[in-house]
Amino acid sequence: MADVTSFVVTVDWTAGMATVAIHGDLDSGTSALLTERLSWIMESRPRQLVLDLAGVGDRFSEQALAVIAAARQQLPPDSLLDVCSASATVRRHLDIAELSPVRVSDVPGDLRPAWAGHGSWHR
Repeated sequence: MADVTSFVVTVDWTAGMATVAIHGDLDSGTSALLTERLSWIMESRPRQLVLDLAGVGDRFSEQALAVIAAARQQLPPDSLLDVCSASATVRRHLDIAELSPVRVSDVPGDLRPAWAGHGSWHR
């Protein structure tokens, strides 16, 4: 029996914040699928998008960076993009690429919805 690559994306919505958890091999085919799924999420205009990369292996750092860049491009200008649980390689490339505004954290639990509800942003 041939190996079957598993790829799972879960989306959780809370108070204007969409958390997208990615698990599995992020190859060219799954990257395209994920980018399509992100387009669907962007239609709802989240105030904050969290990409949880805990389930993405280090060997897929190039594809992860492409997905992060596509997400930043699709988000409304006043929305925040948070990347959490990224590998050291992805973090290093994010520093070099200077994608802004992108906030990087260790785990999704470190993040809270950024919209205060009274016209201000906080972190």
